[in-house]
Amino acid sequence: MALPQDRPVRGGRQLSVPDWTWIALTVAAASFQAARTSAQKWLSGRISTDAATYVRYLFALPIALAYALILTFAFGAVLPVPTLGGLAWAATGAMSQIGGTWFLLKALESRNFAVGVAYSKTDVVQAAIFEAVVMGAAVTWGAAAGIVIATLAVMLIAAKGSEKPLRALIDGLGEPSAVYGLLSGASLAVSGVAVRGAVLALDDGDIAAASVVGLLMVLTIQVVVMGLYLMVRERTAFLSIGRAWKASAFAGIVGGLGSLCWFWALGLQQVAYVRTLGLVEILATVMLSRFLFKESPQRRELIGIAILLVGIALVLNAG
Repeated sequence: MALPQDRPVRGGRQLSVPDWTWIALTVAAASFQAARTSAQKWLSGRISTDAATYVRYLFALPIALAYALILTFAFGAVLPVPTLGGLAWAATGAMSQIGGTWFLLKALESRNFAVGVAYSKTDVVQAAIFEAVVMGAAVTWGAAAGIVIATLAVMLIAAKGSEKPLRALIDGLGEPSAVYGLLSGASLAVSGVAVRGAVLALDDGDIAAASVVGLLMVLTIQVVVMGLYLMVRERTAFLSIGRAWKASAFAGIVGGLGSLCWFWALGLQQVAYVRTLGLVEILATVMLSRFLFKESPQRRELIGIAILLVGIALVLNAG
């Protein structure tokens, strides 16, 4: 499967991974993210929302560091030295991801929170637009159709509590929850584009090494920034994390494994393609909810998943 955009490789060495590697990495990343979401769902009520968000960075950092050491000492990889350009991309990705989470929490606090969550799912469409503007990496018309179909599917799934979800989305467009949702989607879209920018800025022929260095930079910034925030606003968060350290560590570890896959996939493929395929997280989440929390999927969710798979199929075919 050819990449929609040729990725420059420096240093004279060509990557030896198959073209479909990004697909396997993205599906793995989405599965790990669904497991992390389930763990954070279990943590809710036991620790605060900010603390539950922090564990995804705190416990993911040592996972990324361990992977970097394995690459270096077991496989002889040479980790690239961070550049100013790579650091700028990483800082943008780190802060925009935190911003995306903050706007999503504001949407959840709003009256019509389901609409806000639904509009946050527009991050894939926004990522395609931002990537085309910033990096000049446009998608094909077939992929664009698939992205729109997949996005509408997850929006309809997310708009819970309404018998007419499409009408609810239209009527709720001017509400604060929708604005927060759109801002959350925009922030997450910028984060995805910035992550790809960071990895490509560091790439010297070994995309795996570049992706883990990019991840280490992003996680370090997030751990420091959010750690300082918690020290000022919620010092008890560290005690609550300590009391629930097993579940917190699990959430952070699977989140870290997911991030490793995300960063590597984003180094290999355009953001719009990766993020669209990453929507299979919805399917993994429904399955985990069924087996872990005994929550049966609604008919609308099943229809939405079927439509989502159609959209993903169009994207993969176009790629």
